[in-house]
Amino acid sequence: MSLRTRLAIIIGKFTSFISKAFKLGAGATWPGEIALRIQPRILRFLTERIPHLVLVAGTNGKTTTVKMIQTILTHAGHRVVRNASGANLDNGLVSTLLSDERAPYVIFEVDEATLPNILKDVTPEILVLTNLFRDQLDRYGEVDTIAEKWLLALGALDEKTTVIVNADDPHLAFIGSKLAAKVKYYGLEDPSLFLPKMQHATDTIYCPNCGARLTFAGVYFSHLGKWACGVCSFVPPTEDVTAGDFESPVEGVYNKYNTLAAALTAQVLDIPKQNIREALSTFTPAFGRMENIVVENRRVKILLSKNPTGFNESLRTVAASVDQGPVLFVLNDRIPDGRDVSWIWDVDFEFYKDFSRYLVSGDRVYDMALRLKYAEISANKIQVIPSLPEAVHNGIYSVKENEVLWILATYSAMLDVRKILTGRKIL
Repeated sequence: MSLRTRLAIIIGKFTSFISKAFKLGAGATWPGEIALRIQPRILRFLTERIPHLVLVAGTNGKTTTVKMIQTILTHAGHRVVRNASGANLDNGLVSTLLSDERAPYVIFEVDEATLPNILKDVTPEILVLTNLFRDQLDRYGEVDTIAEKWLLALGALDEKTTVIVNADDPHLAFIGSKLAAKVKYYGLEDPSLFLPKMQHATDTIYCPNCGARLTFAGVYFSHLGKWACGVCSFVPPTEDVTAGDFESPVEGVYNKYNTLAAALTAQVLDIPKQNIREALSTFTPAFGRMENIVVENRRVKILLSKNPTGFNESLRTVAASVDQGPVLFVLNDRIPDGRDVSWIWDVDFEFYKDFSRYLVSGDRVYDMALRLKYAEISANKIQVIPSLPEAVHNGIYSVKENEVLWILATYSAMLDVRKILTGRKIL
């Protein structure tokens, strides 16, 4: 190891110590940021000695999938480290490794735009691809752009890496079909979960192989479903695991996908099926992802809802739940959220007019209120509260017995809500 690398590690660890000792933050990004400035290739050096490195990338589901994998491996007696704060850029990965260099199992969620650069320095044992949806168009661009970059980056992987792919996503299935790496697939096989029609926020309707329009026998949400191309005969690959193999421990159709991704990863790591099922039964959600918080005997559930597909699935989950109650929408437009909030017009609020009460808050509170007005939700049900602490407290104390306050929030808004509810920062 070079002197430069050693210096980067020492200063990075010292930064982490100072950050935590003086309560300047959780040390989730700055130690890695400083270490990278000293040694830009430090991620390569830190990961070379890791026996089992798993990367999870995609638009939605990364944090939950990573935590499920950690739960399974920990249940099996393995020591695991993950970027639990959700810091999924290169500085977050380096910061995590600086905090624990010796864990034999390292599981990272990786930002979808960052993945190609990460793969220049890192060769994972397993790479999990969850899905690709529109998200932060001002930062990521269209889905096709990310898919093309992924295909180019993953093309350098060989059989030392197993790529685990969501077969119900046409873009990902196409990427999987072109790789030299080992590829395994997962997907749902449950027509009872099909939506009655395609959602407005459907991102992929054309064949990634030939460009013709795809036909769908059914969709679970957005473009995830049973698709086929009638022109070039490109069809979904055979799944290695399906929803019948493992039961999701968390509500929501999207969590069925997360469960399958985690279970298939664990199988590749030689964890027996029964052990996987036992571990999943003990799973508790990550922060802000169907997270349950009790405040003065009142229940709150937080659902990160950061793009059209994710927001639609959150609304669907709330509507299907036996736990009814008011909903609080919190819309921010900070850098982690994306500055462009026009995506809220692609959310199908029109299908969800029957919640008892709608509270609206966040930096772009009036944009969300206007969207609900155009969805023709009764004005008598909507309460606009610009102050987030006031909105959260109002929502909590309006909850009746056997009700839940559902909070659907963008990323920075979710962190703000958690700080109000728990008094603790994540990052």
